[in-house]
Amino acid sequence: MPALSRLKKLRKPLKKLRLRKKREKTLLEAYQNRLIESLKELRIPLLLLHFSLSVGTIGYMILSGGNFIDSIYMTVITIGTIGFGEIAKGSETPMGRIFTTFLSLMGIGVFTTSVTVVVRVFLVGDLVNLVKYIRMLSSIEKLRDHVIICGYNRTSAWLIEPLKKRKLEFVVIDHREEAIKYIQMHNIKYFIPEEPYKKTALTSAGIERARYLIANMESEAENIAVIVTARLLRPNKEDLLIYSTAPTDGSAKKLEELGANKVIVPDKLVANRVFSYMLHETRGFVSDLFDRIAYGEEAELEIVELKVREGSPIVGKFLKDLDLRKTYGVTVIGIRKEGGALELTISGDTKIEDGDTLLILGKPVSVKKAVEFYKEVLR
Repeated sequence: MPALSRLKKLRKPLKKLRLRKKREKTLLEAYQNRLIESLKELRIPLLLLHFSLSVGTIGYMILSGGNFIDSIYMTVITIGTIGFGEIAKGSETPMGRIFTTFLSLMGIGVFTTSVTVVVRVFLVGDLVNLVKYIRMLSSIEKLRDHVIICGYNRTSAWLIEPLKKRKLEFVVIDHREEAIKYIQMHNIKYFIPEEPYKKTALTSAGIERARYLIANMESEAENIAVIVTARLLRPNKEDLLIYSTAPTDGSAKKLEELGANKVIVPDKLVANRVFSYMLHETRGFVSDLFDRIAYGEEAELEIVELKVREGSPIVGKFLKDLDLRKTYGVTVIGIRKEGGALELTISGDTKIEDGDTLLILGKPVSVKKAVEFYKEVLR
């Protein structure tokens, strides 16, 4: 009995929880419902038009003795107020002309109403855009390991260029009118015109399957909202990598504490890069090459980090045992130890230890293959 009473007490909150879950709809479902509601407006005018065509065709068939083609043709030109003359046999008789008169009066109202409703549904109801968004959201559901960009501005525009070069799929989320205008001008394939910090927008952008999220909103508060919402949906920092920008080091630290993997201070980054050029007096190809690799501007080469976890089957093995160069066409150029020390004087006899991070250099395609394989091995 006590257990039964507890179940009765839980029934009401559980019922409320089920109702709350039913109310949560994805954007795809919301757009589909809007499309259905828009199409529902066409029911009455289409029904009236069908009724008028049926009455007119049947009437002229009775007058003409069963000539269907002439009867439906006469009905259409009468309802459409085209008026090519009395085509159907029997329409020139007094009875036929009386019938044509009433059909014309009825047809004018039906035709005008139908045209008005159709124009309103297609233009005011934005039927074409609804269909476009539904198709786009359906395509987004098929994406895997893609990038979600929250907020479209100059930084986002620059970011999109290397993404396209690397053929990485991305989804842009922004609700501002000026951003929507520029996105449409630049022909962004996947775009969601909603507030990026909303759960429905991030879910519809495929956050459950995404690999990266860029919080690039105009204000720090909006970036915080995006990061917090994203982390509620994807708590694991290794499954979803979140990057953002901040005006100061203090703000950057706060965003990282809230869930961002890395936060960049743009002014500081530019200053450090300018100082690097001053310090090294960079003029040669090699110096610029490593700079471009570091900033992702070099399409032919890429450097990635692979973390060796404790208990991995490659712990205790030598680099020559991995044979990365022969198997994947990539090279280990350094090893960062767990304490942070970087070892660059490595050889085939260098032993791999727990906590090591391998720095791998190679062409993007080769690096991707090596990373996909060793992510499974390094688990």
